[in-house]
Amino acid sequence: MDGIRQDPRALPTGLRVRERRLAEGIKQAHLARAAGISPSYLNLIEHNRRPIGGGLLGRLADALGVDRALLSEDGDVVLTGALRDAGAGQGMAAEALDEAPEIARRHPDWARLIAAQAEALAAQARTIEALSDRLTHDPSLADALHELLTTVASVRSTASILAQTPEIDPNWLGRFHANIDEESRRLASGAEAVVGYFDREAARGDRRLLPVETVSRFLDENGHRFDALETDGAAAIPALLDGIADGAAREMAAAILRDDAADAERLPRARVEAATDPSDLIGPAGGDLALVLRRMGVVHRGAGLVICDAAGAMVRRKPAAGFPLPVMGAGCPLWPVYGALAQPGRPVVEAIATPDGAVWQAHAVADARAPVSFGDPPVLRATMLLTRASGPGRARPVGPGCRTCPRAACAARREPSVLSQAATAGET
Repeated sequence: MDGIRQDPRALPTGLRVRERRLAEGIKQAHLARAAGISPSYLNLIEHNRRPIGGGLLGRLADALGVDRALLSEDGDVVLTGALRDAGAGQGMAAEALDEAPEIARRHPDWARLIAAQAEALAAQARTIEALSDRLTHDPSLADALHELLTTVASVRSTASILAQTPEIDPNWLGRFHANIDEESRRLASGAEAVVGYFDREAARGDRRLLPVETVSRFLDENGHRFDALETDGAAAIPALLDGIADGAAREMAAAILRDDAADAERLPRARVEAATDPSDLIGPAGGDLALVLRRMGVVHRGAGLVICDAAGAMVRRKPAAGFPLPVMGAGCPLWPVYGALAQPGRPVVEAIATPDGAVWQAHAVADARAPVSFGDPPVLRATMLLTRASGPGRARPVGPGCRTCPRAACAARREPSVLSQAATAGET
């Protein structure tokens, strides 16, 4: 794949600064003074004749009262992706989906509202699906419903006899009345049990999420970075888990934090922050390549991290801006992390390109998760670090996962894409 075409609607950072300044009604001289630079230098920046370093970008963002991500060229990518997914889920035409970058750039607050509402609808759909599954497979609920139906049938049978038999022996009449009284009490108790079941489900709130979803939300909200683990190690874990009520989710999160604490002890943050390439840390990590990738993925804010088991299921996911990762299920079969499983111990370095044209550098390696005894198969896990490539070039086309990947001609596709479905609907 020679050359990667960038989205023509992706404005350079300088133009974003100028557009935001004009929208806020701020004079160029005032913004330059607040950022600690000269007006002439700011003018060169706004016309994309000078690069913007991280510190200067932060000062400009503070002076404009916006998040620095809104000024960077890839700052809208995640929000744009969320808008595209929301529109595709509602069957919008391809032409309308193409307006997502412009909406994210010009109306970020409205875009976030749309994305949040789409996420809420998706969460409700998952809740309905989970409750439907429980209606089918939960033995306790099945028993309660069976008891209700049996009792209703008994009351109906007795009432039918009384209605269709004008003259009944007084002794039998008394028995029928007693049966109706007893069965009606059973019916009331059964109904209370079922209502109580659903009341308990409603009271669980966010706990209706699956444990893996709860853990992913917990990690994402903290940026996968926990300062307490760097300084206090595993002793800080109980306090970090205070906000997780679900027992299974707490256990899963605790296991991840224990691994992070052990990694931090073996490879301190200061060393990782000073590294610019994974190769810089191979020596300090004692040759443990997976440790290097995990630490760089956790410590470097802009990096993405994927850890999967031998079945291909993601056990750790840290999305990067512009490279969304599914919370559940597998990702794109073409990701290097899956190829690494076929050659344990061998490091893989490959350039990959997402559908929006962005190029990423992927470092991946698979290793045995824990020591095993003789006769036991090794328990493999593969780790992949994702960082933005320095520039365009040859790269293997990949996607975020089949369901949200617009690449139609892909030999690895396992299910239709909601984006291609939306495009087809717009053409008809």
